[in-house]
Amino acid sequence: MTRETTDERKGIQRFQNVLVVLLLLILAAVAARMVLINEPQKWRETELQIAVSRFIDSLWLARTEWMRRGKPKEVALLNESRKQQVKIVMNSQGWPSVEQGCLSLWQQLGGEIPASALQARADLNNCYYEVNQQAWFRYNDRQGQVFQK
Repeated sequence: MTRETTDERKGIQRFQNVLVVLLLLILAAVAARMVLINEPQKWRETELQIAVSRFIDSLWLARTEWMRRGKPKEVALLNESRKQQVKIVMNSQGWPSVEQGCLSLWQQLGGEIPASALQARADLNNCYYEVNQQAWFRYNDRQGQVFQK
């Protein structure tokens, strides 16, 4: 091989190496953007969905316990986060009542959403829940339904 051929091969290899490094940098930038920008928002949404699902499961558990115990005015459930029993006031339809207050109801049945981020208000037979001042879901204690926004 001549010196020109060797230099030409080295030039091509350098060019290939530069292309590989550029490609890796682009992939790293895309991955960083996904992890740092897109993923935290998706995680927050997923956490909120899981918390609502836990709330709904707890509603049904309370109703089942209400029926099993002969329809008492209140039922006792084991609170998952605190590992202690909580007494839940039930209405005549067999659903946890909003009369005890919406925040209290959330603390008894809900998930790990911090009280500083959660706002709740009662209106007739409904609890309206907001997270960071954005509508999240509504609970109707007459029908035991949860309506997500």
